[in-house]
Amino acid sequence: MAKLIIPLTAFILPMKKQGQMRLVKMTLNNWIMIHGMRAGRMIANKRKHQIQAKIMPLVDQAMVDGLAPIGANNKFKFDWYLPDRRTDLDNWTFTHKFIFDAFQASSVRGQVFMTNDNLNFVVATYDDFRGIDKDNPRVEIDWSQSHD
Repeated sequence: MAKLIIPLTAFILPMKKQGQMRLVKMTLNNWIMIHGMRAGRMIANKRKHQIQAKIMPLVDQAMVDGLAPIGANNKFKFDWYLPDRRTDLDNWTFTHKFIFDAFQASSVRGQVFMTNDNLNFVVATYDDFRGIDKDNPRVEIDWSQSHD
């Protein structure tokens, strides 16, 4: 089983909200709000790339440290350690999209970390709320090849 840890700060971006710059968690509710704005699709795409840019160096370093690329037929388990109870788990789990896209964009020495996130590579995802960790909010991702 392989493992990667992503701090939840990777999903927090500065955004103008109510006329002021604030740090905003890019969860499903905020994603929906962005899409309702003028030029929402372009803004959302920019935010997605900003988040990926925070995750990709973590993946690249893990590969340099010996983490093998992800092959076919994997089950992914996401253990969530949240900073507080203000955001529901279903809003956080939406970030799977950003994580899997960053996995596909990461490569070291020409070796891509994850070729695709389609059903040939991701056959299951599981999410567990593991508690509150104000000092180190994170998602710990484990995966293993499915033998079903």
